[in-house]
Amino acid sequence: MNQNPTIFKVSELADEMRRLMEASYPEIWIEGELSSLSSPASGHLYFSLKDERSQLRCAMFKGRASVNRYRPKVGDLVRVRAKISVYTARGDLQCIVQYIEEAGEGILQRRYEELKQKLNAEGLFSQAHKQAVPKFAQCIGLVTSSSGAAVRDILTTLQRRCPGIPVIIYPSLVQGDTAAASIVAAINAAVAHQHCDVLIVSRGGGSLEDLWSFNDEQVARAIYNCPIPVVSGVGHEVDVTIADLVADLRAPTPTAAAELLSPDTTQLQTQLNALGQRLPLSIKRQFQRRAQNVDMTGRQLVHPRQQLSNKFERLGKLSAALVSGQQRQRQYRRDRLNAQGQRLTRNNPIKQIRQHQAQQNDVTKRLRGAEQRLLNHAQERLRAMGNQLHLVSPLATLDRGFAIAHTENNAVLKHGAQTSVGATIRVRVSDAQLGCTVDEITPND
Repeated sequence: MNQNPTIFKVSELADEMRRLMEASYPEIWIEGELSSLSSPASGHLYFSLKDERSQLRCAMFKGRASVNRYRPKVGDLVRVRAKISVYTARGDLQCIVQYIEEAGEGILQRRYEELKQKLNAEGLFSQAHKQAVPKFAQCIGLVTSSSGAAVRDILTTLQRRCPGIPVIIYPSLVQGDTAAASIVAAINAAVAHQHCDVLIVSRGGGSLEDLWSFNDEQVARAIYNCPIPVVSGVGHEVDVTIADLVADLRAPTPTAAAELLSPDTTQLQTQLNALGQRLPLSIKRQFQRRAQNVDMTGRQLVHPRQQLSNKFERLGKLSAALVSGQQRQRQYRRDRLNAQGQRLTRNNPIKQIRQHQAQQNDVTKRLRGAEQRLLNHAQERLRAMGNQLHLVSPLATLDRGFAIAHTENNAVLKHGAQTSVGATIRVRVSDAQLGCTVDEITPND
């Protein structure tokens, strides 16, 4: 037998039992039949939950009982969310109830599903009706309790991510019988104010009972008819309310709603710095690429005037070559004639002289014929080349009754979009240039 056993006082043991129970069961759900219901003037509720083998004493204090929509009755099968504790004055195990609802589907759950089906049939959840949420909000409106955790989470997130965004709080109740009307009034106030380009409708987490004001039909219709894009951030990620389904964008939590509407300034600054470093290089590469295109186009493009100049230059070279050839031919003939004359003078035979004279006359005649033919051929080629040049010359087109129009900055006018009514243009015809004013621009059929 233990010679030094641990001896507890009754109160010490009761306190230890309370500590152990509250640490082991901070919050649980319990289902059972409601019995022994008591509603004293204090506003608290005292009752028992039982099944076939056991029962538990339960207490629901006034603060929770006053906002709970379900009014319990003896004999109801209910489900409660509660903390397990020990009433140390008597050493009794008891449940501190936070929320109570009918077991099974429950009244609230049935009402939720019925309203969801009704509004869905009317198209309130349709994606076609949802408005685009601005990527960079200029002013954010916030419909929530001015003293709740949601407003603190949202403001903290916005201050951390993008402190420059103005926020206007439209305070409303978010729980209780009058909360739905308060939320509708706050949304209408934001619309009348016309300062916000996006609206957050939000509250923190809770039970279905706690979130019920966001399952109200009037709240849903106020969000649906709101001309300002609405982002819902109600409860936790697993909580899906009617307001979430109607809103233009649903965020899983109030903090997530603030993150969706606030760009991260640190990330934006990093991106801006990176773009600032890339911009000069991009401009330089773009300039070099455009300059290369201009050079290449300039080399490929030959103006008709330049083509005509090239043809005339070639014609001049051919004419010079022809004259030079004629001169060389004449000089050659003269040299040959002189040499023959010298030989004739040395030999002085009359017959040879006559023969040579006859040959000379014949050669001269043939030379002149050849010279004339060569000259005629060259002239004929010159005329043909001139005709070919004239065919490709823009001036030939002008001779046929066409005209060339130029804009005020001397660009060739090809499309009606290059000018406008009242603008001054210059029109070139075959023998003159005309200054004109555009009176009408009519598209071709």
